[in-house]
Amino acid sequence: ILQIEDPSCFWVIIKGCSPLLDHEVDYQKLNSAMNDFYNSMCQDIEVRPLMLEEGQVCVVYCQELKCWCRAIIKSIMSSADQYLAECFLVDFAKNIPVKSKNIRVAVESFMKLPYRAKKFSLYCTKPVTLHIDFCEDSAEIVPAKKWDSAAIQYFQNILKATTLVEAKLCAVEEDTFEVYLYVTIKSEKVCVNDDLVAKNFACYISPTENKSLNYLEKPRLNIKSASFSDKLNPALTLWPMFLRGKDVRGIDNSHGLNFLTQSFRHTWCKAVVTDLAPTSAVLVVSLYCFYFADRDSPKDVSEKKQHHSSLKDVNKCVESSAYWPIKRGITIYADPDVPAAGSLGQKPNEKPLRLVEKKEYDEKNGCVKLLQFLNPDPLRADGNSDLQQLQKLKSGVQLPAVVLRNKIEPCLSIELSPLSADVKKALQRNKFLGPNHTQSYSWPPIARGCDAVVISHCGNDPLLYLPPILTILQTGGCYKSLPSRSGPLAVIVCPGWKKAQFICELLGDYNVSSRPLHPVLLTIGLHKDEAKNMKLPRGCDVIVTTPHSLLRLLTYQSLLFLRLCHLVLDEVEVLFFEAKEQMFTILDNFKKNTEVEERESAPHQIVAVGVHWSTHIEHLIKEFMNDPYIVITAMEEAALFGSVQQVVHLCLECEKTSTLLQVLDFVPSQAQKTLIFTCSVAETEIVSKVVESSSIFCLKMHKEMAFSLKSVLEQWKKKLSPGSHIVLALTDDCVPLLAITDATCVIHFSFPSSPKIFGGRLYCMSDHFQSLPGSPAEQGDRKTKSVLLLTERNAGHAVGVLRYLERADAKVPAELYEFTAGVLEAKEDKKARRPLCPYLKAFGFCKDNRICPDRHHINPEIDMPRKLSTQTLPAFGYIKIIPFYILNATNYFGRIIDKHVDLYATLNAEMNEYFKNASETTVEKVEKFGLYGLAEKTLFHRVQVLEVSQKEDVWALDNVLVKFIDEGRTGLISRDQLLPLPESFCALPPQAVEFIVCRVKPADSEMEWNPKVTRYIHHKIVGKLHDAKVILALGNTVWIDPMVHITNLSNLKTSVIDYNVRAEILSMGMGIDNSEHTEQLKKLYEGAKMPASEESPSQTP
Repeated sequence: ILQIEDPSCFWVIIKGCSPLLDHEVDYQKLNSAMNDFYNSMCQDIEVRPLMLEEGQVCVVYCQELKCWCRAIIKSIMSSADQYLAECFLVDFAKNIPVKSKNIRVAVESFMKLPYRAKKFSLYCTKPVTLHIDFCEDSAEIVPAKKWDSAAIQYFQNILKATTLVEAKLCAVEEDTFEVYLYVTIKSEKVCVNDDLVAKNFACYISPTENKSLNYLEKPRLNIKSASFSDKLNPALTLWPMFLRGKDVRGIDNSHGLNFLTQSFRHTWCKAVVTDLAPTSAVLVVSLYCFYFADRDSPKDVSEKKQHHSSLKDVNKCVESSAYWPIKRGITIYADPDVPAAGSLGQKPNEKPLRLVEKKEYDEKNGCVKLLQFLNPDPLRADGNSDLQQLQKLKSGVQLPAVVLRNKIEPCLSIELSPLSADVKKALQRNKFLGPNHTQSYSWPPIARGCDAVVISHCGNDPLLYLPPILTILQTGGCYKSLPSRSGPLAVIVCPGWKKAQFICELLGDYNVSSRPLHPVLLTIGLHKDEAKNMKLPRGCDVIVTTPHSLLRLLTYQSLLFLRLCHLVLDEVEVLFFEAKEQMFTILDNFKKNTEVEERESAPHQIVAVGVHWSTHIEHLIKEFMNDPYIVITAMEEAALFGSVQQVVHLCLECEKTSTLLQVLDFVPSQAQKTLIFTCSVAETEIVSKVVESSSIFCLKMHKEMAFSLKSVLEQWKKKLSPGSHIVLALTDDCVPLLAITDATCVIHFSFPSSPKIFGGRLYCMSDHFQSLPGSPAEQGDRKTKSVLLLTERNAGHAVGVLRYLERADAKVPAELYEFTAGVLEAKEDKKARRPLCPYLKAFGFCKDNRICPDRHHINPEIDMPRKLSTQTLPAFGYIKIIPFYILNATNYFGRIIDKHVDLYATLNAEMNEYFKNASETTVEKVEKFGLYGLAEKTLFHRVQVLEVSQKEDVWALDNVLVKFIDEGRTGLISRDQLLPLPESFCALPPQAVEFIVCRVKPADSEMEWNPKVTRYIHHKIVGKLHDAKVILALGNTVWIDPMVHITNLSNLKTSVIDYNVRAEILSMGMGIDNSEHTEQLKKLYEGAKMPASEESPSQTP
């Protein structure tokens, strides 16, 4: 299956094992020939079309597939410098935009093979909808014109889950093949047509009705009048409509079957599954016999034999498999009123060949009646039978939950979303599949200009807010009351420059409209002059920045923000954690500017999006937002929003039962409903018996009790008197079926296996979540509680539990801190062979070593200084270095230059001499991690192969990823550039050494250096000789401070320092002093008790 629009339109390729199907090599040869031809003619204007028209067949270059493809132009639009055409790739069922310079004339020789993508539709299966008559107070299911989104989703899910798809062809309707579709799921074959009808997503209609409906929409292909040619050009239009209007030539009249075969001469061909067209499922067409009017008669048996013989004759007379008419595995049903296919060459005494569509329709009528008998109430398609409940229970599928403040109608598709047409087109052009669950709730309020807080597991995705924000900004009418001066309408605040850069790039991708917004990425350093002299480009409506940069600009140019209407806080919890003071200053300024009377008619909106809920967000809502919409789709975060009390008890696994009894409230002051979650049926039984033995009424529910569901729910929903207590022990797979939301306490007897499971449990108390942060929600003194039993079996989750309790402001037992410290120590021990944390190396600290995957201690086994030759790396003293590869402002790769004996200089001279005179210049077999030579202009290098590309496309370059072992940089080269390296040149160890400049770090709590600083330092130091003092050496890394460039003045017999690298970084205003760096490194070194190092090539100044 290539592409699915709905059950009436899905594109497939056909695959089968029969020799009668087209061979894979046919399309491979076509693809190869097309690419050869158009790549060689790409500069020749003669192969470009003189004019472009809608419906024109052409060949276009697809950037995604990296090849030339056959296509049909669907629409044409003009742009600044050339035309842009929307093209449909007929072999891949893709719609892509193509620039006119990448469109070529379709050469006829490339159009002989049929198109691979075939358009299918479910036969006689039409969508339905629920029609409500308010006058009659009735509701009924009636046929509809469009498929419901739930039906489309269900259809897509079926085809994703299947292992085999088969189709029975029933009719040909213009460019569509109408079929009965059969899928195999878990060894069970299901007719998709029947399944959609059974679930009230569709209804069957008779072929006559189907025909009349189709006539209203489009003309039907008349098999009686259509004539066909031996060699038709499929480029005329989509299959099989191109078959119309051609003369019949050379048709064999043997028994009339050849009319049908000729009718479908070019229609069916094998679809080659290549890397250029991946499929989620392969359509397999099985061979069925043709049906005749009186199939049991002897005459029909002889007719069948004659047809089989004529089929063989046709196979013999066809020269190429590309033109084989009827492929094995197709069952064809013709209209009852169409004369039999054999009537063209029919003998006087023979009966016409007829295909029994009527019988098939009668069978389908019987199926419909049976389905209606099994489900007499059409409005209850899902049903509540015990069997269905058991199936739901076993599947454990839970609909996505959401906690809202203020009701929101979700938008379930892009078409129904409150976005502008330009934004919708941009989303579709970028192959956006949404809106997802969170976006469906976040887009509507943001698009209306309302304040909004969105908390989700995907809360770091900018598309949660960018499309609706762009929609508002593109409608300029609401900003007419603003002062007519320069300044942004929207500011997006991000926690770091990397995220800001990413969002700015997204704005460039999605801001395609008649009203350009000119977004600007704003990063301002510590220097006052930079903020004072900052000039925004004309027409800049959007600024993407960080809190510190924005505050600096506000301090010196506050008038720039008088027009500001939309303030977006991306990853809001990170912003408040890392820059709380700056954020509240920014919010105060925004509030002051928007409260001006002249701006009453202009929008003033704050949008906060994040992954985690925090107390700072509560303050943001109370002080700066106006009745905001709150959307939380992460249920564990919704519990924090709802002020659920979080309690954790540490105990041994063998003591869980006794701890459970201590947790239970035997004499509650108010009515209590408690859920106890277990991990298995056996555990549920044990827990229920223990609770009942303590004189508390306890229900139980698990997958083996599906038939007790109704009674359990009835007992649970009974109104409780004050002081009473009901307990339900259950497994997690029962949660979707029970749909409980009124529990007052949840006890996690078994540890939740994932945050999603944990959140699903907490959602069972959602009725009692507080409606406003910080104030009770008409629940009196009732406090919902979540109790977690943490045992030694769940030690790996202790760190996550502690972080969650800290964010919940819960009381954390001292034992948990001790337990977590032990867990972290054990985790750190397991990282002994991991590389040293890059942040610890660069700055002396790690942002969060609780989740960092790398090592944070020195391992003497792997951190001993490496040998460059006979000597190890210097652990102290002065050295001369040349940096060749600049990773960032303080991290480089280069070589240490020994003034006495430079072994690499000797090796380099020998390599140059050898390769200039070498006769063998090619490498037959490239091995991973092997050493080879490489020529770059006049220089020769030693390189190590890191990756060898798997050549998937014959036209793709055979690339190899290599590392220059004497310079430290990596690069992608072609295989034929590698040179064989003699063993004598491999003896010297790699000379590239990592250098880190100490005592400086990025400003504004950033963990990555701004590209401005890195570019400046790169141009300043790369390839130049520097003097440096060694602070420490571990493995292949040398820490240096200072690193200076010295110029010798030979006339004056003295030298001067041109620059100090650390001072240069600080002078740019993007870095700050980091005096603790070297102290932390020395502490780590002393704690590791490293053995004494060998003699090293350190030098004195």
